[in-house]
Amino acid sequence: MLFNRSLPAPARLTSITTLDGSDLEYVDIYKYLGVWLDCKLSFQTHIKHLQSKIKSRVGFLFRNKASFTHAAKLTLVKLTILPILDFGDVIYKSMLGKAPPYLSSLVTMATPIRSTRSSRCISLIIPKANTSFGRLSFQFSAACD
Repeated sequence: MLFNRSLPAPARLTSITTLDGSDLEYVDIYKYLGVWLDCKLSFQTHIKHLQSKIKSRVGFLFRNKASFTHAAKLTLVKLTILPILDFGDVIYKSMLGKAPPYLSSLVTMATPIRSTRSSRCISLIIPKANTSFGRLSFQFSAACD
């Protein structure tokens, strides 16, 4: 895919040949890491896909609204619709300094010993595990014959 924001969409090339002699397929849109990209790098295609996903879930909730309590509807929205909207926001917001502190603490700039990349690489920190969790699970031993 060729990206170009300032000019109109580029004319299709006849073919792009790889080193092993195979031809690459030309596509107008491409999904990469959950984000739909088009040749002009506008997010309109991505937004349309998100809208259709959310519309189907909202339609399900609307058709079945009499079947759920208010708490159940709230839980369904939190589990089905909000993750679609929040995908990728942790990294984008933390780079802008707009993420909540509990999320910003999980994203830090990587500082490798030998830098082969830019110093702006991002890595995620794994939160510390609660050591008291499951402590009582192994309190009793199994029966022996």
